[in-house]
Amino acid sequence: MGSREDIAKSAGVVSIMTLVSRILGLIRDISFAYFFGAVTSADAFFVAFRIPNLLRRLVGEGAMSSSFVPVFTSYHAKYGAIEAKKVSDITFTYLLIVLVVIAVLGVVFSKQLVYLFAPGFESNPGKYDLTVLLNRIMFPFILFISIAALCMGLLNSLKRFFIPSLSPIILNISIITFILVANHGRHAILIVAIGVILGAMLELVPQLFLMRKKGFMFSLNFDYKHPALRETLFLFLPMMFGAAVYQLNVFVSNVLASFLKTGSISYLYYASRLFEFPQGIFAVSLAIAVLPAMSRDTATAGVSRLKDSLAFSLRLLNFVTLPATVGLIILARPIIMVLFHRGSFSLSDAAAVSSALVFYAIGLWPVALSRVVTQAFYALKDARTPVVIACFTVVINLLLSAWLMNGMEYRGLALATSVSAYFNILYLLYALWRKVGTIGLRSIVWSFVKACAGSAVMGLTVAASFSGIVLLHTHYSAPRLSLLLLLAILLGVAVYIAVSYVLKAGELYEAVAFIRKKLYNP
Repeated sequence: MGSREDIAKSAGVVSIMTLVSRILGLIRDISFAYFFGAVTSADAFFVAFRIPNLLRRLVGEGAMSSSFVPVFTSYHAKYGAIEAKKVSDITFTYLLIVLVVIAVLGVVFSKQLVYLFAPGFESNPGKYDLTVLLNRIMFPFILFISIAALCMGLLNSLKRFFIPSLSPIILNISIITFILVANHGRHAILIVAIGVILGAMLELVPQLFLMRKKGFMFSLNFDYKHPALRETLFLFLPMMFGAAVYQLNVFVSNVLASFLKTGSISYLYYASRLFEFPQGIFAVSLAIAVLPAMSRDTATAGVSRLKDSLAFSLRLLNFVTLPATVGLIILARPIIMVLFHRGSFSLSDAAAVSSALVFYAIGLWPVALSRVVTQAFYALKDARTPVVIACFTVVINLLLSAWLMNGMEYRGLALATSVSAYFNILYLLYALWRKVGTIGLRSIVWSFVKACAGSAVMGLTVAASFSGIVLLHTHYSAPRLSLLLLLAILLGVAVYIAVSYVLKAGELYEAVAFIRKKLYNP
């Protein structure tokens, strides 16, 4: 199977499972919004959950997984399964030690962590104390979720994508269940926190079963002299700093939002969750699929094959993220109204979240492309360049955030994130061009132009046909608004596909050919 088919098939599997996960994630957020809205307990929960989640992306899912996959894939391709198994065992052993230490320290120093992440909460003792308690309950989340991420990286390297993609689904089901059990009870928010920990533990179960079946079940191996460990650490340390720099943007927004009015952190959380929906289905899924593929390309066929895989991936992202951007901007308010406006989530909350979503959506395209371009550097075992670029990006984001929040409050924080993302992707593409030469830029730009044209026609058609729900200048019942929103989305998809067909967008033809092949030759 060629790299393009390999990437398309793998990304397709991950995308389908990610779609299910994201839908469950929406149900989770809708349930949470219904019972908790955007009040003090919601702000406390989101800050407490974000701390271990940020560290998980830094240590486990971010740096360790991305540094482990190229090394494991290389050893598996060159030396076979036995040596690759040794690499995975050594990596697991030292990652486990690091995670246990981090988990213990996080529980012990919860007060200091909460003050660091949300200093504005100190003026409200009740809110501050609740955040500390929730953080202590949920902090061990980092241990289980990071090991699950390592399992996912290993299985993806073995071209097994279905079972690893179940992990976030299991987590969301657990949290939803505990939200419903908690209801409006006295200790409801604490019960939800317990659901987070249980879900993280359950994520491991199906992956460990599959790993055992494949002969890669983890065992302890303290061989610190193995060259693969040094190679992984050589990649891990700069990747960790790179992930830290990226997560610093989240940290900065969180700290600044803690000084704004109550609800600001919740507004940004709900908006970012909607922003991550299309990103998770397309960009993250493609990034997960493309790293093992590009690592194999580099190990077996050289840089030219990698460049072909990268160009193909970027054209696919142009095709799907640009119309998604336009759709989120135009339909932000009706989307938020349909999903969240009920129970404790008020009309003013819906207006606030939808405005934040618009500014986040502006950055969907650069954030999506950055995920895949960064993977190309990792496949080339160059983790330094993305770190340097990310450092500049953080500085820009910090300056913009401090400036824009004065007049725009939480909206300014969302806009700063999007603007800095454009700087990040342009610098990444320039650096990659300097490193490997041309990457098929003409075809990428041409696909960008066609996707922009299709998105513009789609946006104008939807805005003109459904101006009532776009502006929401009249009252709509929930069922009617839901139906009109669904029709608007379907019309938008149909118009975009039609324009892409007229413009002969290659990505549309490739998608149709791939689907037709799978139907007739499953």
